[in-house]
Amino acid sequence: MKRTTGLLFLLPQLVLAQEYWNGIPYPMNRWGVSVMGVDQKEKGDLKSASVNGIEIDKKIPNANVDFLNPHNMEVEAKVQLVKVDYFILPFLNIYGIAGKLEAEAKFDLGRGSFNFDTTGNQLHDMILGGVADKISGVMPENLHIKQKSEGKLFGGGALIAGEYKRVFSSLQYTYTKIEMDGDVAAKSAEVAAGRFGYVVYRDSNYSITPYLGASYQKTDSEISGVIPTTTLNYKFQMDLEELTPSAGVFTVIKNNFTVLLEYSFGDRKTLAIDLGYRF
Repeated sequence: MKRTTGLLFLLPQLVLAQEYWNGIPYPMNRWGVSVMGVDQKEKGDLKSASVNGIEIDKKIPNANVDFLNPHNMEVEAKVQLVKVDYFILPFLNIYGIAGKLEAEAKFDLGRGSFNFDTTGNQLHDMILGGVADKISGVMPENLHIKQKSEGKLFGGGALIAGEYKRVFSSLQYTYTKIEMDGDVAAKSAEVAAGRFGYVVYRDSNYSITPYLGASYQKTDSEISGVIPTTTLNYKFQMDLEELTPSAGVFTVIKNNFTVLLEYSFGDRKTLAIDLGYRF
């Protein structure tokens, strides 16, 4: 049995193959197609907000404006994807993805969510005071708000990896454009992931590879709508940005069928299932 060095889509795996590059066989069939389902929940970090056209920017120190601070903000996304990948080299795989996305944002909002800044500037404080009186006069004590939206996404990425004596490591990067309908909008998402694992079992028909990893995800999201029971409009700009640990297992059956199960935990919880076929 000859030693190989290679990778497959999402995870490096040592498998005998027929094609060679500089004496190194490809890990398995060079083309692959798979379907993937992802369920993700994440706490939102508010970047900026506007209410009734009053712009609020959290990043500007001493901005001297009202700041809207919703509580218990959480975004849940369900994604269904189709992926096509190809080995350029035994250690380099590229892929394209496309699919649909369903998102739901949840948060609590009420009179206690509003903080008003004062500066000693009489005109400024009069303006803020008027806004504060208006919001306090129409806002309920507390509201639990849900916003739902659907859309589509497409993108691609690359993965490089290597394996030595059944121990492997990999690095992966994916960029995705997102187009949403409704009141929950996202423009793009970037994901970078690293994995480290060990092939615990392998024969000619079957292999099992558990691994540990970490992923960094950055998503720009926006939520807008009308505050219930009022005529006030809100718009939240959020940064969803987290580095989270993960664990998973990858299985190959008959060198053609693949199954991947991965779970990320922490502030961002993600469950992903990938079913693939190589040809």
